[in-house]
Amino acid sequence: MNTVASLSLMPHLLIKPSFTCFSRKGVGRYGGIKVYAVLREDGAEFAKNNNLEALFHVDDPGPRVPIKKGKFLDVNEALEVVRFDIQYCDWRARQDLLTIMVLHNKVVEVLNPLAREFKSIGTLRKELDELQEELEKAHNQVHLSEARVSSALDKLAHMETLVNDRLLPDGVSSTSTAESTSLVPSTSSTTHVRTKKQPRRTLNVSGPVKPYNPSLKNFWYPVAFSSDLKDDTMVPIDCFEEQWVIFRGKDGRPGCVQNTCAHRACPLHLGSVNEGRIQCPYHGWEYSTDGKCEKMPSTRMLNVRIQSLPCFEQEGMVWIWPGDDPPKATIPSLLPPSGFTVHAEVKGNPIML
Repeated sequence: MNTVASLSLMPHLLIKPSFTCFSRKGVGRYGGIKVYAVLREDGAEFAKNNNLEALFHVDDPGPRVPIKKGKFLDVNEALEVVRFDIQYCDWRARQDLLTIMVLHNKVVEVLNPLAREFKSIGTLRKELDELQEELEKAHNQVHLSEARVSSALDKLAHMETLVNDRLLPDGVSSTSTAESTSLVPSTSSTTHVRTKKQPRRTLNVSGPVKPYNPSLKNFWYPVAFSSDLKDDTMVPIDCFEEQWVIFRGKDGRPGCVQNTCAHRACPLHLGSVNEGRIQCPYHGWEYSTDGKCEKMPSTRMLNVRIQSLPCFEQEGMVWIWPGDDPPKATIPSLLPPSGFTVHAEVKGNPIML
C-alpha cells in the first residue's frame, strides 16, 4: 500500500546473516567422531556482506525546527516542512525494516539445529519469547510509520492543491475580483461606495505551458555538437514539447526523426544504429534519416514512415528546422569574430523552449 508495506514484503532469501563458525572434534558415545559447532553473530561482518546495506545507509534527518503555534507559513516554508516529514518517514521505515531483519536473523540462529545442542529447552523457549515480544514491538512501529507516511502524503496533496490554486490564470483571478465588487448604499445620501477585494497574491513560479507561436518554429536551431554525434550514437532532444532523436545515416549525414516507433510507440533512442538506420529495441524496426521504415522483421513490408525534420551540419554544429515553412537556404554563422578564438565549448541541456 505504501513504501513501508512494500519493503516489509521483501523475500527472506535475500537476508543472509553472517556467522563465524568455530568447530572442534571429540569422541562420541560409541567411539565415533563427533563435531561440535558454536555459532555467533558478527555484526561488523553482517554490515559488510549484506547485499541490502545500501538500502539502510541513510543519515538520520535529525530533529525538526519547532514551529510556533499560530504562525502562518509561506509556501516555501510549508513545502520544507512536508519535505522533512517525508524524509523522516523514509528514514524511520528503513530503521523499522532493519530491526525486523535483525530479529528474523536472531530467530533463525536460535532455531539452528547445531546451536540447540548447547542450550536447554527452557533457555530456547525464553529466548524465543523475548524475540517474539521484540518482533511484535517492531511490527507496531511499522504500523506507526505507515500512519506517518499516510499523514505526510496527505499534507503534500493539500500543499499541491494550494499551489495549483495560486497558479490560476490572471484572467480568472481578475474576473473573480470584478464579481466581488459590490455597491454599498449610504444612509446619508444616494451615493454609492465601490469596495474592491484585495487581489490575490501570486507565486513567482512557472505554470502550465502555453501554446507557442507557430512562427517561432520557422528558424534553424542548433541542437548538438558534431563531435558528439558518432556513427553509432544517438542524441535524443526535446524541441517545442516534442521528442526527437538525431543520428547519422549511411552517407554520414545527420538526420532527425521523431523519437517514437510507428509500431508500438517505443522510444527509438533506447535502441541502436545499424548500418545508418536507427533500430527500435522492441521489435527491430529500422528507420532511415528521412523517417522511412526500411526493415520490419517477421512482418510483411509496408510503406510506413515516421515524421522527420530538415537537418543540416555546419561549423561543428547540427541544426534542425522544426517549422512548417520551407527551410531557409542560409544558416546563421557561429564562427567567432575576427581576432577571437574559440577556446572552450559549453555543453547544454538538449531541451529547446
